[in-house]
Formats: sequence, structure tokens, C-alpha cells
Amino acid sequence: MAAIIIAVLVVIGMAWTYLHCTPFQSCPWSRSTADKSPKKVTLSFYGARDTEEDWSDIIAKFKTYEQNNRHLNVTVEYKQLDQYNYEDLVYDSLVNKKGPNIFMMFNSWLPKYQARITEMPSGMMTMDEFEKNFVPVAKNDLVKDGKIYSMPLYIDTPALFYNKEMFYNAGITRPPENWDEFADDVEKLTQLDKDGKITRSGAAFGGAKYVNRSQDIAMLMVMQNNMKADDTRGNPVSFGTSEAKQAVKLYTDFTNSSNRFYTWDYNSQIYSIDAFIQGTAAMSMNYSYEIANIDSKTQDGLDYGVALMPQKYENNKANYASYWAPVVAKGAECVKEDGVTMSCEDISWDFINFVATHATQEGNTKKYDIESYLKSANRPAAHVDIIEKQMGEIGSKLAPFAEQTLTAKSWGNANNKKSDEVLLNMLDTIITTDTAKKKTVESAMKLAVDNVKELE
Repeated sequence: MAAIIIAVLVVIGMAWTYLHCTPFQSCPWSRSTADKSPKKVTLSFYGARDTEEDWSDIIAKFKTYEQNNRHLNVTVEYKQLDQYNYEDLVYDSLVNKKGPNIFMMFNSWLPKYQARITEMPSGMMTMDEFEKNFVPVAKNDLVKDGKIYSMPLYIDTPALFYNKEMFYNAGITRPPENWDEFADDVEKLTQLDKDGKITRSGAAFGGAKYVNRSQDIAMLMVMQNNMKADDTRGNPVSFGTSEAKQAVKLYTDFTNSSNRFYTWDYNSQIYSIDAFIQGTAAMSMNYSYEIANIDSKTQDGLDYGVALMPQKYENNKANYASYWAPVVAKGAECVKEDGVTMSCEDISWDFINFVATHATQEGNTKKYDIESYLKSANRPAAHVDIIEKQMGEIGSKLAPFAEQTLTAKSWGNANNKKSDEVLLNMLDTIITTDTAKKKTVESAMKLAVDNVKELE
């Protein structure tokens, strides 16, 4: 009899163990199905340029991935903030510990935000893997003191937009590849009336306040000139060199009516992108996000192409990097259901790692999940595998941007808003000063150099 009782108790114990019940727990049939459901986590995510639609697909894929791999039900709530007040809004949220868990950081901000964000968890990716996966500029911008603070999703650079019909009518068969060719094409394309007034600009180029991101274009030319300069100060953007002065002079010379390639009336009230859209400028230099803007405003009726930026040196290229990358806020709380042992920071890093690198094998090629985001936002990739795909897309306006990511350089100035003002003021002063007063022009450049150095 005793043996029968012992045998029954053993069977019941084994059943309890099989049904994941602890000793003295209520019967297994009372366990709720909710206990078996993935634990809920909600992360907050702020961005400036991207829309919720851009992120919806990859956020959904991450949710499925976490359910299958960590048994977590992770909701990522993306919020697009006003881009003009973005930094102030993010900084206020961080200081007052209102979140977010993840936010998009401008590529030059790491020195300013390093103390407020977390580095990549150990074991997630080695430095060698980082360098293998992403274009070189990413390490310059997102790695400090041997620690990785983000994984880039895309890299944007200005490229050359050109009106095909105007080119062909002027007998120009291809876009310019260097600045000499650019000046020649500008001369052919610019049209003046009998009073010497510009009726059509060869390029919306050379000005300051009415030329979109003119400070970036001028700085790009400085970078290119400095690629072989003796004094680069460890950064190809230093514009205190004689080569840099030549670059700035060349840029502003396109507003000088005494030059053969005079093409932009500084006093014109039309904005450079609008001039290109309306057909009063044959060329314009813009970032990839302007493709959607131009296509929308022209209802796809403008026959234009996108080409690589002209270069100073054919075998020593430089393109100006401008992009946002996701980072994890230090100590930010997320909404977690009881029983979730992972920290909010680690889950946030899981998200960044997934977005930037997760792929599935399809035959002989990898299909990266981030490709849905890149397609929706129309961005050139930062991952070298995807760049190769984008470069190979025949007729794609994004292909030149993808190629330029490989030679992208950045200016490591964390106070980019203030430095933008300094550079715009410098261009304004040079353009509006009598060119005969050379000392005045040089003093404007020196003042700008000194002011920028104070911001570094």
C-alpha cells in the first residue's frame, strides 16, 4: 500500500514539474494563459526628419523578432519632433528625465552628448565588425575612446541635380566631374538679358542665404581643396589654410558679375531649390531628401538627373556627410511589465542593432530589414552591402548618393547651429564686400576661422 502511495506522489510531482508548477502552488489548471504570453515592454523613440510611416515596417519586424528570440512583446513608439526645435526638445526631455529611450543624434553631436548616452553593450559588435559593416565616416563620428555609441542607418551628402533638357540644348552631354568643367558648363547655361541681368542661372550656386545649405557646399569645397594640404589639423575641413581660402573664393566668385561664370544674383529673392524647380536654374546642389520635395512640387514633370558632386582631385575625393544616427539615452526609463529582467538600455540597443544589421538570406544575397526604411525615407545606406545594391540600380536618382557615402567626410563641430551662422555670415561679408578690398575679404575669413575655433 505504501509503495502505491509513493508511486502516485511521484507521478503527481512529475506532472507538476512538466506543467511548470512550483511545489505547493495551486493546481496547474488555474494558471492563466497570460503568464505564458510575452512580457510587455514599451520604448520611446524621437526623430527629426523621418515619419512614423518610414519606421512602421521595421518596428513591426523588430516586434516579431523579440517575441521569437527573447519572448518579449516590445512596442517602439516613434515620434517625429519639429526639426527646427528638435535639439532643444530632446535636450529638455533628457535633462528632465522624461525620456526618450532612443533618439536620433546629428552626426557631429557626440562630444556634446557623450555623457548622456550609453555605449554599445560588450559582445554586441567588435570594432573590426563595425568597420567592416559601415562606411569609414561612421567611425569618425560615432566612435570615441574606443567605444561605439551608435550604428548609422544612412549617410547623406550633397549631390548635383541638373536639368537634362537644358543640358542637351546647350550641347552638354554629361554632368561636370570637376570644378573647371562645372564653371565651363555654368557659362554655357547661364542666360543674361541686354542689361546683364540673369534670366536663367547656370547653377543656383555661390550665394549664401538663398542657396540651400550654402555653408555645407562651401565647406565641401574646402574639404576637397584640403585633401592635399599640409595643414589639415587632423581634419580635412580646416579652412584656415591657403587651399581653403582658394575654395571659398571660388565659391563666392560665382556671384561676381565680372567673372565669365557669373551665375547667381546675390540680391535675387528666389530660393535655390525653387529656382531649379521653376526652370530658372539649370543646376542645384542638394541632399537626397530634396528628391521627394522636387518630385512632389513638379508632380514628376521635371526631367532632371542626379550626378556625383564635382571634385577637386579625381583620385582623392571628398564629400560632405550630414546624417542622423540612433543613440540610447542613459538611464531613461521605459514601460516594463513585471518579470522583465533586461534593462531598458539593453532592449534599446537590441533595437538599434536589429535595425542597422539584421538580415535574412535569400538565395545568394542578404535581405536587410532596414531596406524598407531606406526605401520609404529615400535614404542612401550606411551599410556597405546595401550601398553596393543601391549603386547598381540603373536609373536610380539615389545611386550617386550611395556612391558618395564611401568618400564622405564630416566636420566634427558639435555646435553646428552656431557654426552654420558663422559660415553664412562669412559668405555674406565676402560677397557683399567690394572685391577690390582684398584685405576686408581676408579679414572676414579670419574672423570666421577664429569664431569657429571657439566653438570646437
